[in-house]
Amino acid sequence: MGRVRQKYIKNTAIELFEKYSDELGTDFKENRDFIKKVLKVQGKFLMNRISGYVTHLVKIKKVKG
Repeated sequence: MGRVRQKYIKNTAIELFEKYSDELGTDFKENRDFIKKVLKVQGKFLMNRISGYVTHLVKIKKVKG
């Protein structure tokens, strides 16, 4: 069983993915740096959680086509 993500993390990540899907890739660190520029998030932990879920969404999109 995987880790549970809060709804606000998922909603933010999905919104970022829909708006900036061309700029996002499968590399976590690049996504994190890009999200830092686009979004003002307080705290490293929250930034990493959002970046991780965005990376997960990108990988799912690549597999499904």
